[in-house]
Amino acid sequence: MSIAKIVEAMQREALQARAEEQATLQDIAKIATVEFAEEAAGVLDPRKHAYSFEAYLILLSNLKELLLAGMPPEYALDSAQTGWGTDRILSIWRLENE
Repeated sequence: MSIAKIVEAMQREALQARAEEQATLQDIAKIATVEFAEEAAGVLDPRKHAYSFEAYLILLSNLKELLLAGMPPEYALDSAQTGWGTDRILSIWRLENE
């Protein structure tokens, strides 16, 4: 594979990842608020942490799932940052809210 093709593939992957980020943030904004989605993007920004952009996308996806389950936004953002799976987080949250 030529260097040009490798660069092209990397650029395509980066564009896809950014598109996924934007779609997930738009979904979060619809569930919560635009301001909350912006806050979450800032708090979880991978440039501020020792995780990759792919890990950031997973955290955003987990945040979206927690919000869809009815968890209040601030709890969901704090919980998503633990790195635990959403099933575990939701089990604990539901037990505490029975």
